[in-house]
This record gives sequence, C-alpha cells and structure tokens, in this order.
Amino acid sequence: MEAEGPAGDRLLRDLEASRRRFQAYMRRLIEKYDQPFEEDALVQMATLTYDTPEGLRIWGGRLIKERNNEQTQVLAVRARREMEKIPSW
Repeated sequence: MEAEGPAGDRLLRDLEASRRRFQAYMRRLIEKYDQPFEEDALVQMATLTYDTPEGLRIWGGRLIKERNNEQTQVLAVRARREMEKIPSW
C-alpha cells in the first residue's frame, strides 16, 4: 500500500498503532487463557461429544446411553446438521 502525502502518512501510522494494540491485547488474552481448566468439559471436536459423570454427552444435548463409535459418529452428524440450521452472524 503506497500512501501519498500527510494524510497517507497519518493513515499508515494509525494502522501500525492499531496493529500494535491488537497484538498486545491478543498476547494478554493468550497469557490469561493458555492454561488447562480442570472443571471444564473437554469436547472432542470430531464427534462434538464430551465425558460427564453420567456418561458421554453430545455437545449441547442429550446423554449417549451406549458408548460405541458408530452411535457417536451418527449423533455427531445429526448435531452438525442441527448446528447448520442455526444462522451464524
């Protein structure tokens, strides 16, 4: 991007300052949250399932009574289809 004149110089300075602020903010967020959270559920992204004391659950939904990979995979596909119905902004 080639800036011309004082307005272009100011734009480049403002963009650089914005980039530095963004990077500093992201570093702070990463430092804050880059740690394991003992109580949080660990969601398996491939199947959208997680373990609970009651058993395996599908993300945002019901308990899976039997733990077999075929059932889990079918439920994950259904969950994905349901999520596709929800508009994302």
